[in-house]
Amino acid sequence: MSTTYDALIVGAGHNSLTTAAYLAKSGMKVCVLEKNDIIGGGAVSREVTAPGFLHDTHATGMILIMANPMIKNDELELQSKFGLEFDSPEGTYVSLYDDETWMGTFVSLDKTCETIAKFSQKDAETYRAFVNRTIQMGPLFTAGLFKPPLPFGPFMAMLDQSPMGQEVVGSMLKSATQMITEMFEHEKVRMHFIKWVAEGMVHPDERGTGIYLYALTAIAHTQEETSVRGGTQALSDALGRCIEHHGGEIRTDTWVKRVITSGGKTTGVELADGAVLEARKCVVANIHPHLLGDYVDGLDEDMVAEARRCELSSFGAINTHWALHEAPSYKCPEVNKSLLVECVPSNMAGLKAGLDDCRGGKLASNFNAVIAHHTNHDPSRAPVGKHTLYLYCFAPLELRNTGPLGGRNVNGWSSEIRDEYKEWMMQEYSKYCTNMNSDNIIASAAESPADMAEWSPSFQKGDIFGIGNWIHQYLGRRPTPRLAQYAVPGADGLYLAGPFMHPGGAITGGGRATAMKILDDAGADISKTMMI
Repeated sequence: MSTTYDALIVGAGHNSLTTAAYLAKSGMKVCVLEKNDIIGGGAVSREVTAPGFLHDTHATGMILIMANPMIKNDELELQSKFGLEFDSPEGTYVSLYDDETWMGTFVSLDKTCETIAKFSQKDAETYRAFVNRTIQMGPLFTAGLFKPPLPFGPFMAMLDQSPMGQEVVGSMLKSATQMITEMFEHEKVRMHFIKWVAEGMVHPDERGTGIYLYALTAIAHTQEETSVRGGTQALSDALGRCIEHHGGEIRTDTWVKRVITSGGKTTGVELADGAVLEARKCVVANIHPHLLGDYVDGLDEDMVAEARRCELSSFGAINTHWALHEAPSYKCPEVNKSLLVECVPSNMAGLKAGLDDCRGGKLASNFNAVIAHHTNHDPSRAPVGKHTLYLYCFAPLELRNTGPLGGRNVNGWSSEIRDEYKEWMMQEYSKYCTNMNSDNIIASAAESPADMAEWSPSFQKGDIFGIGNWIHQYLGRRPTPRLAQYAVPGADGLYLAGPFMHPGGAITGGGRATAMKILDDAGADISKTMMI
């Protein structure tokens, strides 16, 4: 194996894999270095329950990435050449209340409004008018997602020049709870949207979260929610094939100890075994802001301290996986074929109590699950006739006041607490179904926030969004104003990629923007690699 490359990529999460694929396509000699035995970071699928059952252990639903030109225009030929396929189930996202009523968000605005009207005709009309405005704003949200962000100040000034932009600015100053309560009259309609916003892992009571209702609705009614055929891992594997097709190299089970700089220029990396790899042009690193000073020497102390102060999300999640004989069958059969089902208490007090518990460091006292049933539309994920279940609930990043703990304890989490809560989650979930009993369960597994942090340093304390989607860590302030343009000041040739960078957590293909910045800094003709 070579020891000198044009670009070294530290970490093989889907963001950095995306960057590596674009750089390899542009003609750079690229090498990707990953500590785990598989590539993907949060975009992985593993057999964690029983042989033949393939589970998405982190990300599972795909919507933002579908608007990214890398997928929408197949810039990297992932679909046309490297085998990437998506499934679009009949149903997308529904809230199932514990009294067996439900409402849903679908690409079809008409169908969505029909489900809202079951509870309130007025709310359905309000929502239709709101979405007709947000769809007009859609390009405002999507155009800037997949390129380096504008500095926050000029972006806000630009918005403030039009009534529509001023409305968006206003949403940035409000909480989602405040906006939703003002817009809708029926409690269950409010709960549907509050729970949806909460999936961004910032408590919807927090100021600034109002903007997410605009972005979510603008995208949800113009872009299908999908899943990756064969599991989310297939996305990462397609990116890997693209990198190798263009001459790139991928090394797994390879730990990077530090990034090497000399005279303010990045020259390579040192591996855990002491080996040194050289980078002629750049190093792209999945280095969480909290760890920047640990991996790179000689950086400005104030910049490093500012990065360490980046705020994590309000809460994380405990994710459980189940190998089943039969697919779950709901007491409310209308939701059986939906891609994602949100189990929600039938009153606002129960929903808010669960969110408040998690923000306060407690296990949620109310069931607040997100469920995916991929084998309903993708039988390749399980042995013939069998099924998988993806079941997660919000959970605190740091678990407090747990009393005596057995076994390994990280941030309050132990395997005993995790597994006990997993069983409680299934007990609660079974109340929504007719067949989720012990006879239907073959095997199960769970990951706590502590487990997620161990899997990826990008998930500090288990924050799957890298850092919180707070308004002060948004656009040209993510993760900090000095680091928001991906290049690290004081370490020429070092660039950052990961969920803690713009456009944020979830599966976005955000590494496209990092690649755009690198190619632009190099004076390359970006139009030869991507559509701009």
